[in-house]
Amino acid sequence: MVLAVCVGNSSLVSMELRWARRRKSDNAASALPRSIPIYISTLKKDINLEELRNLYSLCHHSCNRLSENGSNVEKIVDMKKLRRAISRSDVVVSVFCKPHHADVDDAVLYSEEESLSSSLYHSEFGRQNKDESSLGDLFQNVLPLTPSNGQLVGFGRAYSDYGLTASIHDLMVLPSLQRMGIGKLIVNRIVRLLTSRDIYDIAALCFEDERPFFKACGFGDDRMGSTTMMFTKSLEA
Repeated sequence: MVLAVCVGNSSLVSMELRWARRRKSDNAASALPRSIPIYISTLKKDINLEELRNLYSLCHHSCNRLSENGSNVEKIVDMKKLRRAISRSDVVVSVFCKPHHADVDDAVLYSEEESLSSSLYHSEFGRQNKDESSLGDLFQNVLPLTPSNGQLVGFGRAYSDYGLTASIHDLMVLPSLQRMGIGKLIVNRIVRLLTSRDIYDIAALCFEDERPFFKACGFGDDRMGSTTMMFTKSLEA
């Protein structure tokens, strides 16, 4: 576990509806759409704690870096602590997408059902029904995406002292939607919100295998050579 420090800066943007795109080289997701609409929110009211807890589980992410015995990572999310953590976080960023885009199996099934439905329409009803089917698919694709009808697929939060420093925690993206730039969008939005408040000393608490990702987002080693240490000593009763 290491501490990475942000060394970059970017201007604040307010757009919340974006598109996430898969890499052309991502053969594992060849049956899925290359791009999907996502909704980015920085409002705490848009976060459903049950969905957030489920995201922790799906991403195998722990709220606690160390367990009580100081060795194993805990994966059980305490809802009371989670609610308190969200309410006291200075910045929260959540990402939503349409439910059928969130799950690999559902997305493939949705695509296959669309193809089968389109094929049946073509054979039985001809060009008129083909046009109607196309209009139906188009309506489904352009239906406005909001946190209320979307599924939570990405999350990140940050603490700050409102003046000098801040730290990023709990960055997560649903595994089936990773490598689409969603994680970087979350980090960039957090950094932009913090720098808009004149906070530039931004750290990210991350594991060793997460360092390349944060480095690609503009983070680097602390110029002072400092590192993060976790308190592991058991407190006496």
